[in-house]
Amino acid sequence: MLKGRQDDVSNIACFRRDLGVVIQIICRGLMRYSRHNLPPDRRLPEDSQILNSLPVELLTQLEIPVLAFQETEIYHMDRARYTGALPFRTHSSRND
Repeated sequence: MLKGRQDDVSNIACFRRDLGVVIQIICRGLMRYSRHNLPPDRRLPEDSQILNSLPVELLTQLEIPVLAFQETEIYHMDRARYTGALPFRTHSSRND
């Protein structure tokens, strides 16, 4: 389950700003993914101006159910976090 939604991120430009990633790298990656993995009628636009304005969400936490040790039906939740260059709870960044 994805969690930890950042409310101040609404498009790729905000996403890039918060994570400190070069916007051309993000656009190239999205276009390559779109060309290779999506059907033609669902592909992302190739124009980087349009791509930059598309809505996005930044989620910083992934909950992963892990089977308890020597159990067959009991799970506990592990949380993997990613904050990029941003601090995690006023401490250094966190990239589990």
